[in-house]
Amino acid sequence: MSVSSRSRLTCSACTRRKVKCSKTVPCTNCIRRDQQDTCGINDAQGNPTSPPQSLTSRAQELDYLRQRLTQLENEIHQDNPTDRVATAHNLHPETPDVHSNETVHDIDSIAATRDAATVLEFLAWGRRKDPDCHTVVSIEPAENVSPGVDTGILQDLSQLPVLQLLLPNAQQVRQLVDYHRDCLLWYHGSYFDPTFQTQLSDFYDTHNGMIEDPAVNLQWVALLFSILTASLTCAPDTQARAWGFDEAERETLSRRWFQAIITCLNRADYTSNLNILSCQAITTATVSAHLLGFSTTQSIHLATAVRVAQSLGIHHLGPDIAGNLVVNETGRRVWCELCNQDWFSIPFSETYLISPRYTTSAPPSNSHDHDLIPVDADIPTITSYSRFLRDIAIIMPQLQDGLISSNTAYTRYEKVLNYDARLRGLATRERPLFMTNAPLDSTWPVWVPWARHALAITSSHKIVMIHRSFLLDSFVNPAFAFTRRTCLAASKTIIKEYNCLVEEDGPTLWIHQAFAVAASITLLLDVLHRDPGERECSEHRTHAQNVVRILKSRRDSMIATRGTKLLEAILAQTAPDVMQQRRGKHNRDGTPAIKFNVSALVRDFCKSNSANLPLAFPQDHASSPSSEDPPPMYHSSDSNLLGTDFTQSHPSFPFPATGANSFDDLLYLANYDFTNT
Repeated sequence: MSVSSRSRLTCSACTRRKVKCSKTVPCTNCIRRDQQDTCGINDAQGNPTSPPQSLTSRAQELDYLRQRLTQLENEIHQDNPTDRVATAHNLHPETPDVHSNETVHDIDSIAATRDAATVLEFLAWGRRKDPDCHTVVSIEPAENVSPGVDTGILQDLSQLPVLQLLLPNAQQVRQLVDYHRDCLLWYHGSYFDPTFQTQLSDFYDTHNGMIEDPAVNLQWVALLFSILTASLTCAPDTQARAWGFDEAERETLSRRWFQAIITCLNRADYTSNLNILSCQAITTATVSAHLLGFSTTQSIHLATAVRVAQSLGIHHLGPDIAGNLVVNETGRRVWCELCNQDWFSIPFSETYLISPRYTTSAPPSNSHDHDLIPVDADIPTITSYSRFLRDIAIIMPQLQDGLISSNTAYTRYEKVLNYDARLRGLATRERPLFMTNAPLDSTWPVWVPWARHALAITSSHKIVMIHRSFLLDSFVNPAFAFTRRTCLAASKTIIKEYNCLVEEDGPTLWIHQAFAVAASITLLLDVLHRDPGERECSEHRTHAQNVVRILKSRRDSMIATRGTKLLEAILAQTAPDVMQQRRGKHNRDGTPAIKFNVSALVRDFCKSNSANLPLAFPQDHASSPSSEDPPPMYHSSDSNLLGTDFTQSHPSFPFPATGANSFDDLLYLANYDFTNT
C-alpha cells in the first residue's frame, strides 16, 4: 500500500499549525485550547470514509475507526489475497465464523463452569458476575411509569421540595421508626436508637419537619429515609395497611424513599463532608436494597461507606479507647455491620475491602441502649445478633486467603474442611442461649424467634458457600461425598426454616428469599446428577416447588420475581420425562452420552430472558458419572441448626486435578435483573 493512499489522521487544526497531533478526536491540543467541538479530520484525498470535521462523541470516533479498519482490510486483500481469512479474524472479532464462534463458546463454558452456583444466586439479587450476560440484562430495575403519564417535577428527586413531598405525616414517620427499632434494628444494629429518637424529635420540634431547613443535615435525612424504607419494605402487609399504606402506594414509596437516600447523600456531598451518618444510612439501606432490586447500587455505596468509616477512624475503636461512650459504641456498631456486609460478599466478589489484620475496632458490647452496661452473652440485646454474625463472617476472608494460597485441589479442600468445622462449631456449640432451641423467655424481645430463623438460614447458607467451589464436583466424584451431603442437608435446613417463617407474622428479610433460592438451586443440581427414578429426585423437586409457590406470593420483591423465573427454568429440566430423555442415550461403553450443561443453562437463560424467548438448553456430549454416595434423607423433625448430617466426621478422599465447578453461575442468575421482567 503506497503512502499516498493513506488517510490523514491528524486533525485540521494541528495540520494548519504544523504541530504534533495525538491523532485522536478530539486531540489533546484541541482539548487544551478548549476547541474540542471543532476538532476534526480533513482527508486530503476526499475519502468517503473520513469522519465529519466535528466529532463530539466517542461513538462517532469508534464508528470512524471501524470504517478505517474495513478500508485497510480491503487494501490488504488487494495486495495479498491469501491473508484474507487471517485478516478477517484479526480485524473483525465481533463477527467470527462458525468455527471461531464455537471456540469462544468453549472458553465461555470453561469460565462459567468455574463457579457457576454463586452466579445463579447472584442473579436473584440483581448483581452481575458473568460478563457474558452484561449485554442482555439490565442491572437495576427501570422505573415503571405508565405511558402517557407526565409526572414532571415529581421525577426529579434532586429537588428538596420533592423530597419533602415524600415524607408522610409525623405520626406515620414515628410509627415506621418505632417498628424499625422493635423489629428490624436487631438484624443490623447500624445506629443508636436513643440518639436517633432525640434527633427525630428535634427535626419536628425545632425544624417543623422541614427538609428544606438549612440547619437540617441531609445525611441525617438520608438515614431517616433509610429507616423508613426498611420498615415499609419488610413489614407484613397487615402492618403496612394499619399504618395507612395500600399496596400500590407502598410499592411506589418504598422505591422513591430508597432513591431519596442516595439523593440526600449526594446533595450533602457525603464523600467530602465525612460523617458517620452516611455510613449508618448506607448500612441500614441494605435491609431493603436487595428486595427492591437495588443490589448493585447498594454494593457500590457500601464500598464507599467503608472508605468513609476508615477516614473517620471507626476501624480503630479499640476496647480501651478514650472518648464519649455513646459515640464510640455507635462507631463500633456501624463498623461491625460494614465488616459483616463486606466479608459475606466474598463468595460473589472473590475479594474484600476490609482486612481483619488491620482492623482493631472491638466488637460492639452486648449491652442495652439505656445504660450501655455489658451483660452476659446469653442475654439478648440489640447488638447480640450482629456480634455473633461477625464471628461467622470473619471466617470468609480467612477461607478466601487460604484458597488463594493453595496450589492443589488437595490443599484447597483441606482448607474447606477446616473452615467447615470452624463454622459448624460456632453455629452449633457457641451460640448464645437465646439463639438455641431453649424455651422462649417472656422477658426476651419480640425479635428473638426471628433471629433464630435468620441465624439458621444464614449459617446454613455459609456452609454451602464454604463448599461452593467443590459442589458440582461432589455430584460426580465420590471423593467429595462429604460436600454433597453437607450442602444438601444445609439446603434443606434453609427451606425448612423458610417454610416456618411464612407462617409467622414477622418482617421479611432479604436473606429469607435469596438463600431459599440458593438452597433450591443446590437441590435441583443434585437432581440433575441422579437417575430419574431415585427417591431423592421427587423429594428435592418438591422442596423447590414449595419455594416457588411461596415466592410467587411476594410480588413486591425483585428477588422473588427473579428467583421464580430461574427455579421454574431448572425445574423444567428436572421433569421426569426430560430427565429420562437425557439419560436415554449412551455411548458404546455404556456410559451416558449426554449430561446436563450448567454453563449452557446460564448462557441461554440470560438470552431467553432478555428476548422473552423459550428456553432451549444445549447439551454436552460427555459422560456424567453419578456419585456412589447419595446424601441421606432429611427429617423435618430434626432440630439441629444446620441439619442432621453436620455432625459427621470428614471422610478420607483422593483429589481430582481441580476443584472448579459452575455453582456460582446458577447463584448469579438467581440474583440478576432481566430487561423484560
